[in-house]
Amino acid sequence: MPIITSSHRELFRDPTTEDKLLLFRSLLDAKEDLTVDVALALLKTIHEELSNEQLDDRSLYKRYAEEIEALRFRAPAALQQVVNNWKLQKVTDPPEWFTYEGNDAYIK
Repeated sequence: MPIITSSHRELFRDPTTEDKLLLFRSLLDAKEDLTVDVALALLKTIHEELSNEQLDDRSLYKRYAEEIEALRFRAPAALQQVVNNWKLQKVTDPPEWFTYEGNDAYIK
């Protein structure tokens, strides 16, 4: 996937939610590049950003819904796997290395 930019500085900026939506669409269009794990990671990241940001521009929410609909239309089995994995991740506890346990939390 070639990146076309007018400035080299664009290559080193943090990606926006719109950039992530564009990446999702380009991977979906490429078909073989969008795995269930990548789809889940991108959709969760985009969802979290949309939930945390106070956006006046509702077009990003619409585009997010459109991408999920596109995934449902093009690869319904993949969408079902993404949804199932998302649900599994919500109910499981984080790994022990994510939890803070006071003075014993340093690396030995």
